[in-house]
Amino acid sequence: MSDWPHSVIQAAVLQYIRSHLKQSDWSFTQLGVVHDALARVIQLNPGELCVVSCFIDGQRWYVMTTTRVFGIYRGTRFEFSPLHVRKCIWGDFKQEGRVQIEVAEVQLIGGDKVTLAYEAGFASIAPIYYERFWHTRYPTLPRD
Repeated sequence: MSDWPHSVIQAAVLQYIRSHLKQSDWSFTQLGVVHDALARVIQLNPGELCVVSCFIDGQRWYVMTTTRVFGIYRGTRFEFSPLHVRKCIWGDFKQEGRVQIEVAEVQLIGGDKVTLAYEAGFASIAPIYYERFWHTRYPTLPRD
């Protein structure tokens, strides 16, 4: 998938996300690490690194890594490459600073649709800019 080591991808995505943050003290979302509630139940692939993780409850969580997005929404498991995203509809992500859970619809190349729950408000910057990175920054990374 990548010409770069996972550590280079992780650093680039995290820098891109952090450049848009106003605050990073969130209820359900974490940057750069697998959420504590998921650490014992999920396993990353060799070399794969976490960029964003969110654990709302056992039926609503996701992990965004250097190669894939996976999780559960209301009993339905999902997994896809961020490079296969055609479009994301994020819903009412601003929420005026209130902690709120929103639902995004991810439309994949090929027509499949995935629903994922995410923390709205300031925390929504993390998954939104993760998705934007793969469309705007990833294609322009210098290839040596």
